Amino acid sequence: MKAIFKSNFSEITNETRLMQQKLRIIQVISQNGYGVTVPDICKELKISAPTGIKLVNELQSEGFLSVVGKKETLNGRKPAIYALKNVNFYALSVEILLKRITVGVIDSKLNTVYYRQKTDFVLENTPECLQDVEAFIIECLGNSGVGEESILGMGLGITGRVINETGDSLTFFNFLDQPLGEYLSRTLDIPVFLNNDTRCFGMAEKIIGKAKDVNHAIIINLSRGLGTSLIIDNKIVNGGMGFAGEMGHMQFGNKEKICLCGKKGCLGNDVGGYSLEESFMDRVYEGEKTMVEIPEDGSSVRYDEILMAALKGDDLSIKLIQEMGYRLGHALGNILNLLNPELIIIGGKFAKLKTLLLDPVKTGMSGSALVNPLQNCNIEFSELGDLGGLKGAGALVFEYFELIKQ
Repeated sequence: MKAIFKSNFSEITNETRLMQQKLRIIQVISQNGYGVTVPDICKELKISAPTGIKLVNELQSEGFLSVVGKKETLNGRKPAIYALKNVNFYALSVEILLKRITVGVIDSKLNTVYYRQKTDFVLENTPECLQDVEAFIIECLGNSGVGEESILGMGLGITGRVINETGDSLTFFNFLDQPLGEYLSRTLDIPVFLNNDTRCFGMAEKIIGKAKDVNHAIIINLSRGLGTSLIIDNKIVNGGMGFAGEMGHMQFGNKEKICLCGKKGCLGNDVGGYSLEESFMDRVYEGEKTMVEIPEDGSSVRYDEILMAALKGDDLSIKLIQEMGYRLGHALGNILNLLNPELIIIGGKFAKLKTLLLDPVKTGMSGSALVNPLQNCNIEFSELGDLGGLKGAGALVFEYFELIKQ
């Protein structure tokens, strides 16, 4: 089946035309996620009924399709419903974050067939780090049990700025003399598709998550940093270069703090795991008490520990999270006025806090958002867990081959 996606259709003959039409039928059924009838296929492909019947019969005899039922109609003959039979599409999926790399194999329904996470990892803009990434990907692929011949391509979600159309990573591994996607494609001998890690998370929410049936949404990825995906008119918005959604660099933060980008006042300085760690240690050194064990070597407490302490009732942790939630909410209220979304989804490591975070976010929003947009916008927490970004990275492959649609 993989071979049909690699076929060269540049020379149009009756044979290649039929192959294109068969491929399109497979894509239509895969996109729908359930069976379709011959009339549905004919309408989608704009072909005659006899041609549609011929193509479906050939795909059925070749073992790609099977009848799974009959479509209910008010009168007349009930058309058969055809679905894919023993046809599995897989994508190699990779998510690279500042302190974690995850490699998996995802099927076209965004189920995780295999995954492995490496937490003793630090993302650095060096050739040595890139070599480590390559080695880990190759090792995981070999251990996955899925043959390379079954994998259509690799989707990569990486933190930092990415030009998704060209496969360029501008923040990390930017020392190559070619786009990162092109380099990895040659190294691994498969097509490679890149996007920012938060944009991948947003894709997963749009395809299988809470934004599935929503036309306008803001998706917050709140972990070590603050990332944002935008859904407008039922589509993920990438922007002209792929940078849309850089809410962490909007000037809603402390005007005295200098951001990594070199500017002052970025919201990401005040909202996210890195900021939480910094604020927590400052308050501890000022004499505030906490149940969290402070490292004797003077190193910072990880934000994961602070989140868990808040859930256990630690006063300092709760207080800092509420302050952070208010700042995030105040900024979101301004974005609400601009975009008027139906839904805001909060994902990432902070999603586990639920009402501890939600209440101050709502308070912050009420101080900056117009009443009507605020009343008509729901706030929910993602249920995709840690693998949301990984699934979204795999979706880049299936979207390219038109096996899924946003």
